[in-house]
Amino acid sequence: MNDTRLRQAVSGKTVLLTGTARGVTEAVTRHLTRAGAQVLVVAHPSHRPTGATAVYRADPAIPAAMRGLAQRLLDEHDRLDIVIHAAGTPPRPASCHGVQHTINTHYVGPSALIRGLLPALRSRDPAHLITVLPAHIRLPLPCRWGGHRASKAAFDTWFRGLATKTSGHGLITTTTVYTGLVRADPVALIRDAITLRPRRIAPWWLRTTGASRLGR
Repeated sequence: MNDTRLRQAVSGKTVLLTGTARGVTEAVTRHLTRAGAQVLVVAHPSHRPTGATAVYRADPAIPAAMRGLAQRLLDEHDRLDIVIHAAGTPPRPASCHGVQHTINTHYVGPSALIRGLLPALRSRDPAHLITVLPAHIRLPLPCRWGGHRASKAAFDTWFRGLATKTSGHGLITTTTVYTGLVRADPVALIRDAITLRPRRIAPWWLRTTGASRLGR
């Protein structure tokens, strides 16, 4: 992710990373920090992310905690330039959680946080919201994964609705990254999302849904 375009896109800007995709989050944090961004990370209380200039801990399964976190971020940072939500997995397997916990973790909590952050997503240039989701949420899967996939699909639907509402105001741009490209590096896809600001990045086999693919 070390290219001139990335430095031009993020140098001097504040970037917030949310979600529980620990490996991706830490790799993106390193690249963005080297490119000159101030990186803030929202992590589950049990996670120990490295490389971030500031780490905020909250359990996404508790919507009230996410709303409180949004207010804390607003109090401490009057402007956020880029927010990246990388949907990952909770600390324990999905089979250990009830349906409501799964829905809160992947949909209710993250959407509450982003809604609360909207007042801070203002800058001289349009702020940018990015979400990273597995492409398989658009495909049929065995029923034992139904709750997990449905919760992420619900967030995907909500985020696409938010994109439609904000696109005409010129204050916020959005990108959905659907991971699932063969041999694709999710960190490189996030770089493309930041530097090129497409509406979607997706595998070729999701073209029937209207998603577009950047050549990776």
